[in-house]
Amino acid sequence: MNNPDFLIIALAGFLASLFLFPIGIFLGKKFNLVDQPGGRKRHDGAIPLIGGLVIIPIFTVLIYIAQLHHALLLAPLLGGVILLLFIGALDDKFHIQPWSLFVIQIWLACYVVIFAGSEIENLGNLYGFGDVHLGWFTKVFSVTCLVLLMNAINMLDGMDGLCAGFVTVALGWLMVAAFGVSFTAYFWAMAFLVVPLFAFLVFNMRHFFRKKASVFLGDAGSLSLSLILGWFAIKMAQENAEGVQAIPAVVIIWIMSVPIIDTFAIFFVRMKQGRSPFEADRLHLHHKFQDFGIDIKWATPLILLLSFVMGGIGYIGFKMGVPDYVLLYSWSIIWVGYTAYRLKYAKQNMPKPH
Repeated sequence: MNNPDFLIIALAGFLASLFLFPIGIFLGKKFNLVDQPGGRKRHDGAIPLIGGLVIIPIFTVLIYIAQLHHALLLAPLLGGVILLLFIGALDDKFHIQPWSLFVIQIWLACYVVIFAGSEIENLGNLYGFGDVHLGWFTKVFSVTCLVLLMNAINMLDGMDGLCAGFVTVALGWLMVAAFGVSFTAYFWAMAFLVVPLFAFLVFNMRHFFRKKASVFLGDAGSLSLSLILGWFAIKMAQENAEGVQAIPAVVIIWIMSVPIIDTFAIFFVRMKQGRSPFEADRLHLHHKFQDFGIDIKWATPLILLLSFVMGGIGYIGFKMGVPDYVLLYSWSIIWVGYTAYRLKYAKQNMPKPH
């Protein structure tokens, strides 16, 4: 197929998504697959958790129509993603124990790394002393990155339009990288995921025609999307058969900055307070925006703009020839600074002992 054919498939996928989301919303309410307000959740009414159950099947169908599953060997990835989608839907419905879900994530990440070729062995010249080759540690490192990314993005799913919006922004930068080195198949495969994401944001993001979300991703959606995003990110940082690499690993860190930096900072804060790093609370960046009185209608675009800028710094810096180690050290300063600020804020707001 050529580019016009892919464009027609993408347009058809977008229109199909707009048609299928209302049906999914109806079925979600009918089968009580909904998110109820209460506690940390401040939305109004029961919201169907079917976003991922529409996005992932559409993405899969578009990939097969375009016959990209053969070119990119996507079958193992899609098999793992569909299984994760099913498990995530069970969690949305019946609330699986967090540690059980964590173990399942590790198992599926292992499956994707081993059978879907999602591993990165060369991290580039991260420290200024030559390329960092992982050797025997490659698979362990890749699995760890995928699991951490799944949890970081899942934790980002706390504001209308934020999680899906971030995945779209991150995919956008990866598409730019793929286009820049003529990774055409990867470019269109990512585009076929962006298509249903755009349609989802029509129903999930607050805008002039929608005052609140009518559908959520659910764990099924956020976990599945983050696994796919991680797979594409690693593929962009891998060298292909011709020895061409779209972007170095350090650029991936910049593209994923917002959830990674925020999640690690919150982990330190929770441990400082003597709590589990996985304990749910309202300490994330998007919660702070709300606590500061910034309306969600504006908070989500601001955080997405921040994600876009961070990704742009990484990618443009790479294209301008900025060394990997300069990009890493610069990113680390932002990470340490933000973490120190959050720790100071947490110390000032520590609950007093009785």
